[in-house]
Amino acid sequence: MAFNEDRQILNLTDSELEDLVKKWLAKVSDIYVGFERPTASADMGRDAVGFLSARRYDGEWHNYQCKHLKAPLGKAEFVTELGKIFYYAGQGEFTLPTSYIFVCPNSAVRDVKKVIDRPSLIADFLIDNWEAYCLNGISTTPCPLSPALETAIRAYAFEKVELWKASELVEKPQMRAVLHEHLDIDPGEAPRMSVADVPADVADEESAYVTQLVAVFAAASGTPFTSYTDVVANVTYGFQIINARRRYLERQAFRRHFRDNLPASQIDNVDEDVHETVIDQYHALDKSPLYERLTQIMGAASTAQVTGALGRHNRVTPSVKQGACHHFANVGRMPWA
Repeated sequence: MAFNEDRQILNLTDSELEDLVKKWLAKVSDIYVGFERPTASADMGRDAVGFLSARRYDGEWHNYQCKHLKAPLGKAEFVTELGKIFYYAGQGEFTLPTSYIFVCPNSAVRDVKKVIDRPSLIADFLIDNWEAYCLNGISTTPCPLSPALETAIRAYAFEKVELWKASELVEKPQMRAVLHEHLDIDPGEAPRMSVADVPADVADEESAYVTQLVAVFAAASGTPFTSYTDVVANVTYGFQIINARRRYLERQAFRRHFRDNLPASQIDNVDEDVHETVIDQYHALDKSPLYERLTQIMGAASTAQVTGALGRHNRVTPSVKQGACHHFANVGRMPWA
């Protein structure tokens, strides 16, 4: 992969960072059933919220506080933002979040990082600094630390408070997919396959297109090949059928490599762009010898122009494009025989 995503995050504005987190919350639907980005005038310490149930604030929820500061998260911001959540929860605006994540691309100052890494220290840290930062920093009217607030703070499980800096943020599941959807980031290279990587046995999942290729090579050679191993043993066509499997398997590896880092539509576009490139020629060669059609379609597929980030950054190898054609044969969309 190209490792420049964290630098891209550091270039975002405050609003763009909040929007990025909201889009990520929508992407991880296996974790969150809903999300919210409160307006700035009514956020009460909530930049982006993920709900774990349809009960929303009556159930479990996670709070994401985005601090895209040019400097690391400081003591004043840390204390004030935590204070807001406890104060407004005490006012009945919402329940306390079951997880509180500071999204701070530039990390945090030493004192803040220390207490986040040692959650047992956070309650005293917040209480000791309440008057300095929260008393007049939460609302336009003073917000003193009441006995009820102190009780709530001391009862809270502060191990649920986390700090995500840029290098950690990009590693979250599906985050790269969101970044690639909204920023032109080089996706990097997918793994290549060599002929030596091709398994000796044909998997059941491959049987359809391999059986078709056996028929193609039998027709071309005039030899009654009846199996894959018959073709492999042939001096002329053995390498060709193994290489066809290499291309098919390289396409599979390509899709596996990018599926967690790119929107599914960009990966599927590779197949569709190849299909649009070769399908008219495929039909035009309908009456031609099977081997001639195979070789001409392979040549045309290798030149297909791919759209999206994978195409712009030239990350689709000729083998992946040709492997897409074997996939079409395998699923009956463009059979070889």
